[in-house]
Amino acid sequence: MKYLFFTILYILCVVSIPLYASNVEISSLLMRLDSLIAQKDVFIIAKENKIAQLQKQKKEVRTLEERYWLNKTLYDEYFVYNADSAMMYVEQNLNIASELGKNEWVLEWRIKKSFLLSATGLLKEASDELQYVSSDLLSQKLKVEYYDQMMFLYSHFGQYSGGDNSEMREGYYLKEKCYQDSIYATVTPKDPFYLWYKGWKFRGSVGVESVKEELLQEVTTSALETRRDAMNAYILACLYLDAGEKDNYLKFMICSGIADVRTANKDIASLEELAKVLFDLGDIDRAYNYINYCLQNAQLYRNRVRMVNIAKVQDDIRQAYQERSREQKSRLHFFLVITCVLSIVLLLAVLYILKQMKRLSYSRSQLNEANVLLNKHIEELSLAHTKLAEANEQLQLLNEQLKETNRKLRESNYVKEEYIGYVFAICSNYISKLDEFRKNINRKIKAKQIDDIKALTDTPIMAQNELKEFYHNFDAIFLHVYPDFIRDFNALLQPDAQIVLKEGQLLNTELRIYALVRLGINDSVKIADFLHCSPQTVYNNRLKMRNKAIIPKEDFASTVMALGRM
Repeated sequence: MKYLFFTILYILCVVSIPLYASNVEISSLLMRLDSLIAQKDVFIIAKENKIAQLQKQKKEVRTLEERYWLNKTLYDEYFVYNADSAMMYVEQNLNIASELGKNEWVLEWRIKKSFLLSATGLLKEASDELQYVSSDLLSQKLKVEYYDQMMFLYSHFGQYSGGDNSEMREGYYLKEKCYQDSIYATVTPKDPFYLWYKGWKFRGSVGVESVKEELLQEVTTSALETRRDAMNAYILACLYLDAGEKDNYLKFMICSGIADVRTANKDIASLEELAKVLFDLGDIDRAYNYINYCLQNAQLYRNRVRMVNIAKVQDDIRQAYQERSREQKSRLHFFLVITCVLSIVLLLAVLYILKQMKRLSYSRSQLNEANVLLNKHIEELSLAHTKLAEANEQLQLLNEQLKETNRKLRESNYVKEEYIGYVFAICSNYISKLDEFRKNINRKIKAKQIDDIKALTDTPIMAQNELKEFYHNFDAIFLHVYPDFIRDFNALLQPDAQIVLKEGQLLNTELRIYALVRLGINDSVKIADFLHCSPQTVYNNRLKMRNKAIIPKEDFASTVMALGRM
C-alpha cells in the first residue's frame, strides 16, 4: 500500500518542466517578458500618443522641406510599427524630394521603400525598387543603409525559399554575407548600429570574442527600450549560440524580445526565434503564447515572410498540443482507475476503523476508571511535590546566603592578607625610621648640638613628608587590591563630573575618602583621623561626590562598598 501511494504521488507531481527551470536568471527574465506582453497595450498607447503629438505638428508646417523632415520623423515611428502608414510617408517624401530636385533624398527613400516592401514579404518589388539605386552615387551614410537593405532583402529571400531549395537558399545567404562585409567596410564606429554590423561581420570568425565583449558591455548597461537594444541583444545571442553557450543565447534572445515588446515593434524576429527554442525545451505553453503574439503582429504589419515561418512553428506546436492532450487523456484514465481502487481501499479502511472505534470505546471506559484512581494518587503526589518544592526553595535560599557569606569571607581574607603584608612592611619601615631618628638625636645630644635638635623637632616637614609617603603607600596598596576602583567609581558619577587625576597621582582626597568607605570605614570622624584632616573636610567631600552621582544619594555609599566584588 505504501509503495502504491508513493507511486501515485510521483505520477501526480511529474509535470512538464522546461530544461531551463534551474536557471533563476532566465526564469526571471521570462516572467518579465510575460509581464510586458500582458501589458502590450500600454506600449501601443504610448506609441500612438507619440505619433499623435507628431501629427499635431502638421498644422505648423509651412514649407515642403519642413513637411519632408516631419514625414521622416513620422516614418521613424511607423516603419516597424505600421507598414501601410510608413509607406504613405515614404511616397510623400519621394514626391517632395523629386519636387525639390534632391536626388540623394530620392535614393534614400527608395532604399526605405525597399525595406518596407521586404518587410511585408514583397521581395521582388523590393528588389526592383533597388535597381534604381546605384551605390556609386550614394554618400557614406546612405551606402551603409543601402548595404543594410540588401543584406535584409537577401536574408528574407533565404527564409522564403524554404527547405526544398537548399542550394538556392545558401546562395541567398552567401549574398547576404557579402553585403555584411560591405557594410563593415563602410560603416564608422559613430554609427548607432555599428556593433550590430560588426557582430554579423565577425560571426564565426577569429575576432568574435572581442566583439562579444563589446556587445555584452553595451547590452548589459542598456535599458532594453530601443530598437537598437533589441538588435544588439539579438546578434549577441546569435554569437553565444555559435559558441554553444545555450543559456547565454536564451538569456540575450529574451532581452531582445523585451526591447522589441517595449518599443511596440511589429516586425519582431526575437520572439519568433524564442518560441522555437522554448518549444524545443518543452515549454509548449509559453512558446504558443509567443508565437501567437508574433502572428498577431505579423498580420497587423502584413509581413508575409514571417507569417509563412510562423505557420510552420504553429503547426509543430499544434501537434505537440495534440500529443500532450492524448497523454493527458491516457493519464486521466489511469487516474480514474487508481481512484476507484483507492475508493475501495478507503471503504475497507472505514469499516476497519469503525470496528476499531468500538474496541477503543470499551477500552476508553476502562481507562477512565483507571484515570479516576490515578488522579487521586496524582493529587497526593502533587501535594507532596509542593511541600518538597518549598523545602527546596528554602534550601536554595540558604545556599545563596552561604555562598554570599563565603564570598565576603574570601574577599575579607584576601584584603586582610594583602593589608597585613603591607602593614607589616610599613610598621617595619617606621620602626627603622624612628630608630634612625633616635640615633640622630642621641648623637646630637652627645655632641651638645641642642640647636640642631630644636630645629629638627620644631619644623613639621618630617611629619608632612611622612604623611605624603603614608598617602602614597595607602594609594598603592589600595589600587593593588582594587585596580579598577577609579574606573568603577567614575561610572557612578555624571559624565561632566568624572575625576581626572593629575600626572603622578594615584588617588586624590575624594578617592581616598571613598577608598576607605570601600574598605568598610564609613564614619567620617574615623576617616578624618585616618587621613589626618578635619571631619568637616571629609563631610564636604562626601556630600560633593553624592551630589554628582547618577544614582540616588542614599544608595551611593552602599554602592561604593560593593565596587570590585567578584
